[in-house]
Amino acid sequence: MTATLITTGIEYVIGEMSFAGGWSVRFSSYNSDLHHQLYLNGRLADWTDTLTQRRFFIDEPNVAPMAVCVAAVEGEYRTTDLSEQLPVDDRNASWVFRPQIPRPVSARPGETIEVLGNHAGGGDVSETPLASTQAWPVWVPRWQFGQDRFGKGGFGYDGTCAPGAGEGAFGAGMFGINTDLIDLEADLPEEGSHQIVLRSRSTDGQIADSDPMYIDANPPPHAAAGLSVTNYDHQQKQLTLQID
Repeated sequence: MTATLITTGIEYVIGEMSFAGGWSVRFSSYNSDLHHQLYLNGRLADWTDTLTQRRFFIDEPNVAPMAVCVAAVEGEYRTTDLSEQLPVDDRNASWVFRPQIPRPVSARPGETIEVLGNHAGGGDVSETPLASTQAWPVWVPRWQFGQDRFGKGGFGYDGTCAPGAGEGAFGAGMFGINTDLIDLEADLPEEGSHQIVLRSRSTDGQIADSDPMYIDANPPPHAAAGLSVTNYDHQQKQLTLQID
């Protein structure tokens, strides 16, 4: 059976602040014989445990707003990320920067990769990273096949230049072979053009920056913190609301 993501039949999706903190996302669906998945900003975030579940719980976003999408899928694929089948607008949020970074061969344990930006304010990028991660986390296998340095990579296999053996990104390595990609994501909550720089930082403090990139972010508004009535015109029958 082919894994197919179904976005039709979802009657409504409602996000509500939870008393315990975070948000509750409830929905209605005509797909009663399928499981459901929750995608946030185009990434799989949660899935249902039963066919009747119609609610998810998520943490409150710290910085940027979230684009929420609920989709139906066969039970055997409920834990599979099928985001590539989402509509383009749901899959690629303009305010989320996800660079494709092949894991550098020269990286050493402790080296970090950082995303720096200027918050759409013009001028130089801030020295405070928008996101960062280790270049070689301990859980990422440094060597492939023989798990050693034999041949030191490339056509010699083994070493960090070795093919990913299906574990990485096809075609992203040397000579079009597989490699491993660094999973890094930065929120861009300010509307406008962002200048972005990727920086590698070694354990001895040496840094190397990429050429600047420019990303146009158009995030949706944050959820309203409160709603109150400020006026009612009896003659015009017009109600005025204040959104906080």
